[in-house]
Amino acid sequence: MAASTSIVLEFDKARDKFKNILETSLESKNAENLLSFVESYQDDESVEKRTVLDQVFRDILCRLIRTDSDSGDLKTVITFAVQAVRHDMCSPSTPFLMMADIFDMLTLERCEDIFDLVEDKVTVWKSDPFYESGKNYLLRMCNDLIRRLSKSQNTVFCGRIQLFLSRLFPLSEKSALNLASQFNLDNVTVYARQGQTEETNGETKAKPMDVDEPTTLSNSIPIDYHLYRKFWALQDFFRRPNQCYDKTSWLTFAQYAGDVMSVFSTFKLDDLSSSRKKVLTQQQSHQEVQNFFAKYLTSEKLLNLQLNDSNFRRYVLVQFLIIFYYLKASVKFKTQAHTLTEEQSEWIKESQEKIIKLLCETPPHGEQFCNSVKHILDREEHWNTWKNESCPSFIKDKGKDQGKSKAKAKRRRIGDDLMATGGKSLKLGAPELTRLWNLNPDNMEACKADSRVFLPKLDDFFSNSIEQADPEAMVEEQYKDINQHNFQWKAFRLLARASPHFFVHTNTPGLQLTVYLKDIVDKMAKKLHPNWGKAKNDVSVADDEDNIKENNGVDNDEDDLGNGDDQDEASASGQLSKEQIQSVADQLGSKWTQLGEKLGVPTDDLAYFKESFPEPGEAAASMITVWQEEDPDRDSRSLLSESLRELGHNGIADSLS
Repeated sequence: MAASTSIVLEFDKARDKFKNILETSLESKNAENLLSFVESYQDDESVEKRTVLDQVFRDILCRLIRTDSDSGDLKTVITFAVQAVRHDMCSPSTPFLMMADIFDMLTLERCEDIFDLVEDKVTVWKSDPFYESGKNYLLRMCNDLIRRLSKSQNTVFCGRIQLFLSRLFPLSEKSALNLASQFNLDNVTVYARQGQTEETNGETKAKPMDVDEPTTLSNSIPIDYHLYRKFWALQDFFRRPNQCYDKTSWLTFAQYAGDVMSVFSTFKLDDLSSSRKKVLTQQQSHQEVQNFFAKYLTSEKLLNLQLNDSNFRRYVLVQFLIIFYYLKASVKFKTQAHTLTEEQSEWIKESQEKIIKLLCETPPHGEQFCNSVKHILDREEHWNTWKNESCPSFIKDKGKDQGKSKAKAKRRRIGDDLMATGGKSLKLGAPELTRLWNLNPDNMEACKADSRVFLPKLDDFFSNSIEQADPEAMVEEQYKDINQHNFQWKAFRLLARASPHFFVHTNTPGLQLTVYLKDIVDKMAKKLHPNWGKAKNDVSVADDEDNIKENNGVDNDEDDLGNGDDQDEASASGQLSKEQIQSVADQLGSKWTQLGEKLGVPTDDLAYFKESFPEPGEAAASMITVWQEEDPDRDSRSLLSESLRELGHNGIADSLS
């Protein structure tokens, strides 16, 4: 009992000391004195300093409120509490409890002034450790404020609170979403239902309206109580659209909506009447014009004026589009009974076209306004789909984004990320895939292995065709390989890859595939079998080959269809052979990076070659090979020779000539 009394006394002692230093700090507008004092405070008893400081903040706040202190002092004490939380000297919930006390005890005018602090520190409330501790306090505080405010007189303050909540909570916050698609059934539109008719001989007769304006929109459509009742009865369908799925209610809605649309279609507004021009001129003379309609005015005497107002007409037409959109939309919480028949869907489609046409015809800027409304409804479809999918979060995974940025930082080759390096085997999920993948640690070298070359030799591929071409074989034309489409396609692919003289100029363009292949087979047969196919017009194989090569500008020492010398082919096409590339690389040595920069090789590629090939000769050879393969059509030899001369390597350039 004595120990408990001692702790209480020590709490009061610390409370008085903290209160004095807090008052001094508030006068000097400096929180450092308070924070340093609390941090250095020591006493024999085990008193929790956080609890003491929490109580002191609320005590000082209550004193400031009672003494009707300036709003700046209230903001300062809350700012001090925020700094104390950041230094772990105060509970994270203390600033929110203080703000709740302020908004509960002050008038609305002062609350609106102090709410600036709440808005300015929204980034603070969203950070640690404030968000988890204070989000519920802030939500409750804002909802209590909105209940105190008048929707017609405090519209700006209500909007500020709503905007603050939208900035505070993430978009996927469930507390801010109407997931169950509930309607505000309290939004009831009251209009005159009784006492507006007179009974004459048991019959109901419409009571004429006492208005100053003309009582008709046109000669054929009078404004009577029936039109008035139908017009305002539609508001009940707008606030509770689900009743349209009932057959009886649907008939009523369709009839009332059709009558109202007929009135709008019959009486069309001018661009600007003289009275409206006068009103607009008066409004433009003010620096700030605010229009707010808390609720529709439903007096019978105003209906004629309302129907002549373009803004009012737009409100009603947009309401029609919204209810049409909801009735057709696929909402997650709709039941099986909430479905439209084909007849209802067709009626909605036709009515929607009428509404859009009326909106376009309603001045001012009808088409522009209509396009904006359609754009908003299109966006609403995306939000509806998002809610049907249980509102997935829009926040991306930072880990994945960082991984992508790192991957883009350095240009890598295909397969580098999956290379088995350092003696480690890559696990691909299946034993056989793992075994196959780890046969070679370098994926690109594995693809270049001799075992991966599946291109057949020309002699082997055409051997069967040569046998069929022999007259002694007596093979009919229709059964020969050269007349088969599949063989023709493969043969031309092979000739294009294996024969350097396939793409040559000819005097007979448009030669048939069969004739061309037959000529190729005959030449190959004469090459392999000199005594094959002797006839009166037979020409020796050597002479035939010489004639072909002479026409194509090729030396007689070259093979017509075989794989010629790589260096000669490279020289003819302006490309460098492997021997030339290696010779240049060996002579350059460590100066190969200068050549790479001259040739326009990217810096990250140069770094890659330097890391992958420790020897300068290998790095230079790889760089020149990749540079040449990037654009096979250019004259790489001439361009490389010119670059070497500009760098002062004339001897190396001469070796390429």
